Amino acid sequence: MGRCWKATAVVAGVMWSACLVRAQEPESEARASVEVPHAPVSIGGESVSLERLLQHAERHAPALAVAEAQVALADGEFGAAEPLLPRNPSLLLGAGPRFGANTSVDANVLVNLLVPLEIAGERPLRFDVARAARSTRERAQERVRWQVHQDIHAGYRTALALRRNAELAQRLAEFSAQLVDIATRRVQAGDASPLTQRLAEADAAQARQRVIAALQGYRDACLRLAEVAGWNAEHPPEPVGELDAPRRAPLLATLLELAEASNPALAQLRAAVQEAEARETLADREAWPEPSIGVRYIFEGAPGGGSPEHVLMGLLELPFPVSQLNQAERARTAARVDVSTAERDALGSVLAVRLERLRSAVNAASERVEAFGQDILPLFEENLAMLRRAFELGEIDLLRLSVAVERFLSVQQQALEAYADYFSAVAALEAEVGSEIWEDEQ
Repeated sequence: MGRCWKATAVVAGVMWSACLVRAQEPESEARASVEVPHAPVSIGGESVSLERLLQHAERHAPALAVAEAQVALADGEFGAAEPLLPRNPSLLLGAGPRFGANTSVDANVLVNLLVPLEIAGERPLRFDVARAARSTRERAQERVRWQVHQDIHAGYRTALALRRNAELAQRLAEFSAQLVDIATRRVQAGDASPLTQRLAEADAAQARQRVIAALQGYRDACLRLAEVAGWNAEHPPEPVGELDAPRRAPLLATLLELAEASNPALAQLRAAVQEAEARETLADREAWPEPSIGVRYIFEGAPGGGSPEHVLMGLLELPFPVSQLNQAERARTAARVDVSTAERDALGSVLAVRLERLRSAVNAASERVEAFGQDILPLFEENLAMLRRAFELGEIDLLRLSVAVERFLSVQQQALEAYADYFSAVAALEAEVGSEIWEDEQ
């Protein structure tokens, strides 16, 4: 009973000292294991800075290529506005015999040329529609560009956290291998039962599986970055640097001011309203009648003798707008204006609520990271060193050591999950704002 109490006290002492300042053992003994070199985590990709990855995505991101191609759809509107005439001129030809009283015959010829005209200024309005359509598609392109920007930002930071998780798993596997060596020596010296060695080997196998899973998670994050940025899959981008310190989100008033000016969805909806209004105006003007002007030439033969006659007259054809008044298109465009306006107003009415919700998520995630403190992640190596030393001296058995390691590992993973949640919350908030939320990043 006294031995069990002693081992439990050792575990508690190790965990307590790790959470405060440093172990009470001589610093040289603890640091000896901390400074053991181990290979950095890599998946064989290319180390890329965030700035370089963003520049590459600007040129090669598949989503941006599609959005840029869709802007060209507005060229169809410009093509529709280009012709000077609403329809092609029409030419009417007629010819036939003209019979005289004495069975004489001569020829009659008729030529009509009609040119349709627009009198309500439809052509300039078509150019207005084309410009509005291009503006809407350009706003959609900017929305995609900002989404790609945020996906890379969030993915890059997530990859940093997953790389750190893989480093912890790799270090834990090395630590487990050291425990196997220690357990083997203790069994050979008669200081421990063979079961201790088998348990150590089982823990080592479990640690190796953790390494495989952690590396795959890191690889998946890097490949997602390659997918978004249009990078080579054979050598995916690997992030450089360390995890950023968490920051609190700006005030709601600041975020709302930024979003009013930069929110890509709101800008696209505003452009859509302008396009719908331009189309409605054009549809109303197209209900006006389209007259045609032209000329008629008639050649009248003289079968009874004499000189033939040539007749030349001007023509004006004017439709009566009593039935077809472009009702269908006018109704569609009016409805489109109502829908676009409702969508714009709906987003504007919930924008403040969304920003506050996302802002609180950023602050909560930041507080979670701060709750772990800045020393939780760096102290993992020191914690393992103290546990290894205690196990080597026989002050703690393998089962209690495993419990302590799992506890430390759980805290590490919770800290990394808090970082990942923080990065995701920041990305979601910046995606809604439409710009960087801190002045030093703008």
